[in-house]
Amino acid sequence: MSEVKLYKIIRKVDECLDTARDSLEGAHFEAVVNRSYYAIFHSIQALLHVQGVETKTHLGAHNKFRELYIKSELMEMSLTDMLQRTSDKRQFGDYDYEEVDGAQAEEALADAEYFTKAAIHYLKQNNHLK
Repeated sequence: MSEVKLYKIIRKVDECLDTARDSLEGAHFEAVVNRSYYAIFHSIQALLHVQGVETKTHLGAHNKFRELYIKSELMEMSLTDMLQRTSDKRQFGDYDYEEVDGAQAEEALADAEYFTKAAIHYLKQNNHLK
């Protein structure tokens, strides 16, 4: 496991959250959802990285996260709901061209903030981050 890579992933998480917050202020709701999803996705990548796991697809990362962290009860079950909810919103906004409204964007950002905080707490608690 590379500590440098882990910190690079965490930096991406922070950048995605910052961009999501800025986009919310500008009422760019699809961008909020997209960046919120990627904050969660990169958090998952950090969690998988410390397990020495690499995946090739988003679905593979989601499934491995659920297997290693949710089913084993290392992290709370509600995180999988947040992941699914935000992933679905991103799919609709990015690929189905569905309208994303302010409430959906706010929920996605709140989910991303909670999820990333839980992931970083886990990494710190288990001595992967300082």
